[in-house]
Amino acid sequence: MLSSSSVPMPSLGSWREAASTCGFALEPVLREAGISQVDGHAPLRVSPVNLFKAFSMCVERARGHHFPFALGERFVFEHFAEFDAFMGACSTIRDGLELAGWARELLAPWLTVRLDEFGSEAHLRIVIDAPGVSVEELRPVREVALSVVNQVIRRATREPNWLLSVRLAGAPPANHERYTAHFGVPVLFNEEIDALVMDRRWLDLPLTPPYPQARGEARQRIERRLNQELGERRRLVDEVRWALERRPELLREGLEATAVALGLHPRTLQRRLQAEGFKFVDIQSEAKQHRAQIMLRRRAISMESISTELGFSDRRAFTFAFKRWTGMSPSAYRSQLGISGR
Repeated sequence: MLSSSSVPMPSLGSWREAASTCGFALEPVLREAGISQVDGHAPLRVSPVNLFKAFSMCVERARGHHFPFALGERFVFEHFAEFDAFMGACSTIRDGLELAGWARELLAPWLTVRLDEFGSEAHLRIVIDAPGVSVEELRPVREVALSVVNQVIRRATREPNWLLSVRLAGAPPANHERYTAHFGVPVLFNEEIDALVMDRRWLDLPLTPPYPQARGEARQRIERRLNQELGERRRLVDEVRWALERRPELLREGLEATAVALGLHPRTLQRRLQAEGFKFVDIQSEAKQHRAQIMLRRRAISMESISTELGFSDRRAFTFAFKRWTGMSPSAYRSQLGISGR
């Protein structure tokens, strides 16, 4: 959620390039938005309110180009070279998605990238937690986030056509043809979510020869930076939740496998979670419920498939757990949503 505390203004240099492309100077916009610039040796920190104000003004002043797309295409992790190092050493997109959790902690606490997997499709969904700001006001912010994720993955895969489609909440804008031209795939409007849709196989296809040492070193640098900048504000429970979402196979496994995924000893993971007031089994159960509800919204996914993916012994065990979570059976939940299915 938006707060009064300051956050980094990601990639100020990219903002300048995007503004120039769109035909205006960035500095007057920053001054009008109440943002004072400092030297370029450290990230510029601003209040979230001023950041959103500056972004809205940039959208309004752009001429001939759509500012969110101009910024997304030019976005680099300025002052965060360890992020680029990590992406360059990742062997799959799924591995690289770990970066989204770190970026949320360090750069954009109001923004979450969620991974939803349905049969042959994977959706990278953008969620912004900004109470008091309308969905329509946040639309350009969600668009730049989608554009950034698109180009980061495009660079990592070296494949310009990794997308299948883009889904956007809200009615088609007047310049809707720019959206198809920018992403190069069909763009669907009036959707319930904002997401990049790809073939699920892309998540685990090899990107580069594995460089486990380089990846481990980049991870260590990121961890050190997180601990330095966030200190006691950093919560392991959030990392565990993101790991369970990013790697659904962990829902079928236990604490040990999740600890390995996070680079921790199982006892260390358990002890740190307890210090924060959480138990791993409860976090895993919460993640299973969330994933079950997402999968149940897809008519084509059978109850048996959901039971297997979530690690239940059979459909009956899944039904019992779902009733405990929600007070209704999976079939009743689907009926409530107007979805039929076995």
